[in-house]
Amino acid sequence: MITIRESAIERHLVERIHKIGGECLKLRSPGRVGVPDRLVILPGGEVFWVETKATDGALSPQQKRFHNRLNELTQDVKVLWSIQQVDRHFPIEKD
Repeated sequence: MITIRESAIERHLVERIHKIGGECLKLRSPGRVGVPDRLVILPGGEVFWVETKATDGALSPQQKRFHNRLNELTQDVKVLWSIQQVDRHFPIEKD
């Protein structure tokens, strides 16, 4: 299997979200470990926290804990490991 870098998957995510009319905000939280990479806001009000990982990557224990905490707060966290997963989770609707 060919490894796709996390940065390539994240870049594709940003392009995809903009194509469907949404926003894909880069998150930085100084002093807080495990926060997902992006906050995706779609037309119609859907909001997702998104962590991108290289195809051979892994979530750190801190990321798992923080993702679980977000789930407890009824927040939707998606971990995407490939360009194909980005496309499946965020399809471009055809007319």
